[in-house]
Amino acid sequence: MKNMNKNTILILALFLISFGTKAQLKFGVRAGLNASNVSFPNLPNKSEKIGFHVGLFTDIPVVEDFMSVQPELSYSTKGTAFKVLSEKQSINMNYVDFFLPVSFKMSDFNINVGPFASYLISTPDYTYYNNNSVLVDAFKKIDAGLTAGLGYNFNKMMIGVRYNQGFIDVTQDNSRALLGSGKNAVGQLSIGYKF
Repeated sequence: MKNMNKNTILILALFLISFGTKAQLKFGVRAGLNASNVSFPNLPNKSEKIGFHVGLFTDIPVVEDFMSVQPELSYSTKGTAFKVLSEKQSINMNYVDFFLPVSFKMSDFNINVGPFASYLISTPDYTYYNNNSVLVDAFKKIDAGLTAGLGYNFNKMMIGVRYNQGFIDVTQDNSRALLGSGKNAVGQLSIGYKF
């Protein structure tokens, strides 16, 4: 049994060494527009909020010219827009996102799908308009979910669209009674460059 374990570890180590020497790592930058919303059921006249994202990514080949892993770290402005008494308001939520999608390449196109985790770096408050009180620390710091997208590559440039759906209720207990449970949803249009 011990010999089998040693052989398995040896084979795995040889595979990883071989993979590491053949892998052609590529680095890149990506930036673009966000259309975000948060599914607060009690927020009046809710609509998408326009923002932006900018980030760095790495393309790590797994199967040459077919599949790779693309870890990405980005800054992203999210939130939602709404209207109270015909006055347009917004909840602004700024996140650092970490994506870990798998990319499947088909000629010049690629399909990306995988998990992401986000950390809220801003401190958005919510003003309760019925009595003009302000809820401080109204939203949770951590979010996580699934990302899926489609990209087109030409030379070192790329354009892409993706949709990020959060799975975590981002409201704290003090705001849930007013807003209801809310999950982040973000559509992104981006342009990128691979070095």
